Amino acid sequence: MLPPIHPKLPSNFTADSLASLVPVARSSVVDAVADRLQAEILAERLPAGSRLPSERELSLALGVNRLTLRAALARLEALGLVSTRHGAGTLVASWRERAGLDTLAVLVGSLSPGEPAWRELVASILEVRRVLAAEAVALATLRHTPDDLEVLAALASAQRTRLHDAISFARGDIAFQRAMVRAAHNVGLELVLNTFARFPDDQPELVARLYDRRDASLLFYDATLELLRAGDPDGARNVLRSTLEAIDKAWLERHAPAVIEGGKASSPSTPVTPRRSTGKGSKKK
Repeated sequence: MLPPIHPKLPSNFTADSLASLVPVARSSVVDAVADRLQAEILAERLPAGSRLPSERELSLALGVNRLTLRAALARLEALGLVSTRHGAGTLVASWRERAGLDTLAVLVGSLSPGEPAWRELVASILEVRRVLAAEAVALATLRHTPDDLEVLAALASAQRTRLHDAISFARGDIAFQRAMVRAAHNVGLELVLNTFARFPDDQPELVARLYDRRDASLLFYDATLELLRAGDPDGARNVLRSTLEAIDKAWLERHAPAVIEGGKASSPSTPVTPRRSTGKGSKKK
């Protein structure tokens, strides 16, 4: 694990600030540099609006060449975490305003289960998933073809052979969701799904937790197919959303119970502030 950058860097770097940056390991150097800076930005130890030092200064501080640094910064810019302005250098962007959905997985990966912020982030992921699934099913009730139903039925049946392994089951579940989104004929929803499709590779421990009751999930596939065949988009949307809300609530109670205040459960208000990087980020039924 990379050692943390000094936790209280000023909004603009100075020569003394650079002294807190130590060279990174030589394996996967671009990834290491990007992950290091990404962790500091997401933890807001590098605040929005602060200016990074020059390429020469930053590359020397991290012990990498400029080409490696540029590749890492380009990756961060693609993620919406930094921006380069002519004459102003590279500035830290407001990730809450510019970063994409993939950032959720990175944030979750930077925290430990049991932390209030971890619960908040996982709850956010589940809520996004509910929106995606409910709307995809609603659209698919109107737009699916007989071939779509055949593909979905085959994928649902195949899940029975994957009960022994959470990661394999998760991949099968994502394949089912992708077939559903394609039956909805909505490219935007499929692009949102891509974020979750990377979870088995990027967040295997979280996936194992999310898919902890795979036997019970089998009933969900058959019920979803029945909703499609019924052809009632509003009914399908409402049934799926309420069902997933109950499933997700039960999961959170098992794995991330709410903070207890005054004898009553309540959602934690701890701000989302990761304290370390665990590498690539990285995503239930």
